[in-house]
Amino acid sequence: MKDLKQRLGFGTLLVAAIVGLFLLDKSVFPGVTMIVLGLLALGAQNEFYTMLKNSGHPSRQGVGLVFGAITLLNAWFAWVPVGGLIVGLLVGYLVMEVLSRQVEQAPVRIGSTLLGWMVVPLLLSSMMQIRQIDPSGLGWEWIMLLVVACKAGDSSAYLVGGAMGKHKLIPTVSPNKSWEGAIASVLGALLGGYIVATWAFEGVLATSTWIVAVLVTNLGAQFGDLAESLLKRGCKTKDSATAVPAFGGSFDMVDSFLIAAPALHGYLALTVYSA
Repeated sequence: MKDLKQRLGFGTLLVAAIVGLFLLDKSVFPGVTMIVLGLLALGAQNEFYTMLKNSGHPSRQGVGLVFGAITLLNAWFAWVPVGGLIVGLLVGYLVMEVLSRQVEQAPVRIGSTLLGWMVVPLLLSSMMQIRQIDPSGLGWEWIMLLVVACKAGDSSAYLVGGAMGKHKLIPTVSPNKSWEGAIASVLGALLGGYIVATWAFEGVLATSTWIVAVLVTNLGAQFGDLAESLLKRGCKTKDSATAVPAFGGSFDMVDSFLIAAPALHGYLALTVYSA
């Protein structure tokens, strides 16, 4: 009950902050949402490296964070193609490791560094691409759909799963998640998606378009949440940090976007904006 009260209290503040941020992005400071999300992504990456360190997995934390910042900036400014950036950073990092001559635990150190970069900022950079995907300026609305679909789904799963969850989803990965919560997540995401499609998009989207977009996003959000649980359980950690009571740290706050953002971007690029 205490955890629920904390979630409701801080959740209300977070919702108010997010709404204010989106309104600021649309009317006053276009792109400010991406600045905040970029900082959250780097914070989440830093927490992930700390989790790895505490569980005995060394990494080049500074190098990984620099790679993360470059990846996020490139997604916004489109300096070079994403594939070329990945190859360039990977080659440069391997050359640096060779020149460091540090053989001990080299595979673990290299793998941990690259994992932190790829799982967090590389995947979340899709949000920058979504923000700029529409030449007419609908990127702001798509980002809102992404955030609302993910968080409405998260909240619905938490409330229904906690009250009615009896059939475990993948207990070895996340023992508290249930099929009842997963279904509630889909329904909550659809309700949130309907509100965004009606208000933010002002009805210009075909019903089938936003429904499929929400379903793709929600499926990605649930797997992103499970992926973070897998990584945390592997590091024997419950929360990535304690920055926000009852919610955890930055990594816990962006986990649902890890797969949802690339999934939504891929859906939009292949269908709505394929031409």
